[in-house]
Amino acid sequence: MKQHDFLNWLGCGFGTVLTAVQTNQIFQTISLILTCIATALTIAYTVWKWWKKASADGKIDEEEVKELINIVDDSKEKIENIGDKKNGKNQ
Repeated sequence: MKQHDFLNWLGCGFGTVLTAVQTNQIFQTISLILTCIATALTIAYTVWKWWKKASADGKIDEEEVKELINIVDDSKEKIENIGDKKNGKNQ
């Protein structure tokens, strides 16, 4: 994993933990909304990087689409792992 991607997901995880430990309901809601926005932007940026790389040759082939599916699946797993850590679940 590239360092930039790691830092993106580390930031999202950190935001999730801070949301969970926030005691004030209003601040917790605001923090949750900001964390969701940050996570969505992280996923959008990752997909944009894929699209830029995949369309560099002028076409997107089946192998590149499979790569995108793997990227989205990895992002989904990372989000689930963050949620499990927040809820105290260990896999």
